[in-house]
Amino acid sequence: MALKDLLREKQKAILKKWYHLILDTYPQEAAAFFRKNRDRFENPVGARISEGIEGIFEQLTGELDSEKLDYFVDRIVRVRAVQDFSPSEAIKFVLLLKRAIREVLAKELEDSFLLREFLDLSEEIDLIAFKAFDIYMGCRERLYHLKVEEWKRRLYMLLRRANMVYDPREGTLIENQT
Repeated sequence: MALKDLLREKQKAILKKWYHLILDTYPQEAAAFFRKNRDRFENPVGARISEGIEGIFEQLTGELDSEKLDYFVDRIVRVRAVQDFSPSEAIKFVLLLKRAIREVLAKELEDSFLLREFLDLSEEIDLIAFKAFDIYMGCRERLYHLKVEEWKRRLYMLLRRANMVYDPREGTLIENQT
């Protein structure tokens, strides 16, 4: 039996394990809430994670469509980019798939042929992690840009209230003559 067939056969157990490993990256109270509450309206983070990992898994075990894969990775990374994760913690969820597979298929991976296939799959998972990092950095850049723009607006409003304006030609604050 090929590894991808075995993965599809054990999909439910692998996804459950992967989901729980991802939840372990969150603070204990948040993880408990995500585990207990599966409603997508009451728990949108958990729903996004579930949807994302199912989609990523399907892409890895079936016909790979890069656009769909990007979509599912993006669904999870966007959530983690606005949370208090370092870049490595934010994309760690991708690499946790390897651990979930190893734990669920420990016995089967003793077969050298399946182990070689798993090593090939591990390389594909690593490439997804790189993609997740790129998406994460794009999200963070956008967040920082939004913060800078908000500070600019606040500064402008403060200067306007103080009846002061900024003259970019001179690079100085001048009193408003109106």
